Amino acid sequence: MTLLEDIKRWFSTTATDPLSVGDKILYDSFTHLQNFVEYNLAQIYTNNSDTTYKSREKGLQGIEWLISQKSKDPIYQVALTEIKVLYTWWADLRTQRTQPFQNTTYDMFKDEWLTQTEEENSEFKEFMDKCRHAEKLRNLYNTEDTKMLLRLIQIRNYL
Repeated sequence: MTLLEDIKRWFSTTATDPLSVGDKILYDSFTHLQNFVEYNLAQIYTNNSDTTYKSREKGLQGIEWLISQKSKDPIYQVALTEIKVLYTWWADLRTQRTQPFQNTTYDMFKDEWLTQTEEENSEFKEFMDKCRHAEKLRNLYNTEDTKMLLRLIQIRNYL
């Protein structure tokens, strides 16, 4: 793969690009989890029959209340804890991620770099180092997303 192809691949997505099918699966799955906590558990915890009632706070309190009931089924207890962990990761932690290519844009690439090596030009080397770092960060995020999605799949019957 040529240098230009690498750079185009790194910058293949922008904020306006549609989500990939894999990302849609991730977002849809975790949106269902979020709705389960903020709607279903909140309604159960508050004994509210209004199906439009939504509360993050009451949903989390509902999980804590269910955990405190000490069900005789240990797998159910583990699933409740996992629901709380996954919800917190999705709603709080994942949203705090830095964007991998936040400080590096395709517009920063200069045409003259196509005929140079990183050893010849320190500015080019710095740009490429930023791109490699961003790619590693994006791969790390993808791995974490996949692991969390697998964890969600494992407890889906308890939602």
